[in-house]
Amino acid sequence: GSFGVGILMKRLLLFTCLLVNSIVIYAKSNEHVMVITHRDSSINTISKSQLRNLFMGNLALPDVTPIALSPGEMARSIFNIRVIGLTESRIQAYWAQMRFSGRQQRPETADSIYELILMIESSTNTIGYLPEGTPLPEDIKVIYRSSTQ
Repeated sequence: GSFGVGILMKRLLLFTCLLVNSIVIYAKSNEHVMVITHRDSSINTISKSQLRNLFMGNLALPDVTPIALSPGEMARSIFNIRVIGLTESRIQAYWAQMRFSGRQQRPETADSIYELILMIESSTNTIGYLPEGTPLPEDIKVIYRSSTQ
């Protein structure tokens, strides 16, 4: 009767939800970032550990200003996990502690991919990150890709 159809529909709905969730998780785990700088920068390549130090306030490259995307941007989450190796909440806790001790300076923040590109274009000593495959102007070069690490 109709009772059996209801159970079947619930199971189908549950299966569909699980399938959609696993596709979303797979898509997220498959996304990458690229790290960029101005074409005239002396930096042509950078290591994962140098990036980690730079974006966590350890002055690995004293004349370079790191620029992060604002919290909530997907590329920021991908960068934090793939490059820094920490979640957003762990990074926020770290910076709260650093601010309290008055030591390191957190990276500058761009509110959008467009703003980050403009900030990199306007200075040769800045480094930022974008989603892999973002179209770039001619005066910007890629110095690191999480997809090749």
